[in-house]
Amino acid sequence: MIKQTETARLPLSRRQVLKGIAAAGAAGVAGLPAWGAAAAEVRELIVLTGTTPWLPAYQKAAAAYEAEKGVKITFRPFPYGGMRTQMTNAIQSKNAAFDIFQLDEPWTGQFYDNGWIKPIDEIIEGYALDPNILTYDNLPLWDRQQRLGVAGGQVMGLPINGNVDLFVYRKDIYDKLGLQVPRTWDEAIENGKKAVEAGEVRYGYVTRGQPTTGGQSVSYEFMHVLYGFGADWFTVDGGSLVPAINSEAAKAAATTFRRLLELGPSRPQTVGQADCIALMQSGQALQGHFVAAGMPQLEDESRSSVVGKCGYAVVPAGSLDQPVPASGVWSLCVPAGQAPERQRAAAEFIVWMLEKKQQEVFAGAGGIPTRKDIDVSGAGALRPIMEAARDSAPLARGSIRYVFAAQMLEAVEPVIGQIGSGEVEVAAALDGLQAKLADIAKASGFAK
Repeated sequence: MIKQTETARLPLSRRQVLKGIAAAGAAGVAGLPAWGAAAAEVRELIVLTGTTPWLPAYQKAAAAYEAEKGVKITFRPFPYGGMRTQMTNAIQSKNAAFDIFQLDEPWTGQFYDNGWIKPIDEIIEGYALDPNILTYDNLPLWDRQQRLGVAGGQVMGLPINGNVDLFVYRKDIYDKLGLQVPRTWDEAIENGKKAVEAGEVRYGYVTRGQPTTGGQSVSYEFMHVLYGFGADWFTVDGGSLVPAINSEAAKAAATTFRRLLELGPSRPQTVGQADCIALMQSGQALQGHFVAAGMPQLEDESRSSVVGKCGYAVVPAGSLDQPVPASGVWSLCVPAGQAPERQRAAAEFIVWMLEKKQQEVFAGAGGIPTRKDIDVSGAGALRPIMEAARDSAPLARGSIRYVFAAQMLEAVEPVIGQIGSGEVEVAAALDGLQAKLADIAKASGFAK
């Protein structure tokens, strides 16, 4: 592992390389790979990113890189729905448009399996994952033979934003009505009903019910309930993936998810993440579960009427003894198609971004840190958010990361949206989804 005391193994800084070149002259730099010196001459990195709530925190943390390393970081933000297309086009057209990719969890399996990402431990010889970096159910690690993320796999990218859903509730209304922070989803539903009946809020519970294309939305919110009932999309049988979405536990989870959405707006299939946050900001909702990275908006005095009135906790449990949040973590990765010197420069920036100093700046600006050793005591109003995210991380399970995630989500998103809105009967919908998942896994070589 790379430890703070093992600085000799870390990439040389631009200043160190240039100093060595000056001293060595025409004889070259002893012991430095030929393209290592070239990497130091990369003056600008083009970074693809999303128009996410945590983008300002990312930009703030990265701002020091130019002053420290002499390399300009130029961000190219895209809406979520266009990010995967931009990266896929860049790889397939070989246009080298971006030096750094930003992968949402559902895209990682496809990009890693297709060889579209250059492993960091191949770019930086001897690199090993810092033990203080959270892995979120082995997200950065990839096994080419199993085609899955597993402990001991290659380091493909590093997690930049530690998204998990948090349970968010109005502390003031909870106190007024004598409500307790729920341990289970059923208790959350009962709390929501009581607050609505008391006339304190319009909606007893809000979370995303709107499907999306090209990623995960309603299925992500559903997973926190699904996992909490001990259910899953698949079970593993040797090298095969056996669909399990029509199990009794999954049906119980889907029914509970529908009950949660029934406490929100009447057409949940039209309610996206921004809508849910706006309902909390305006004081219309009692509670809900939302991505941690969006929660600083509730504490923004310029946009929120509930500043200081919200509590943040790990999501409730289902039938299990403890909650099981689903991770929704973004990863920074190096595209395989770039020149070696640019890959090296990109990898150096990614490793730098995951150092403790930068992660503390990131957290202070509202980003969700992905290290165990970050002190959030100085985060002010954002401290409860950071603490709840920290407490959730060890419990988190990976979301949809399979190599066939794109095809899977095309099938899953509309069905879960229909279940949540009450358009279909739960058992019949999950039986139909079971058959679709079997076909998808088989087509990708994961079925007997």
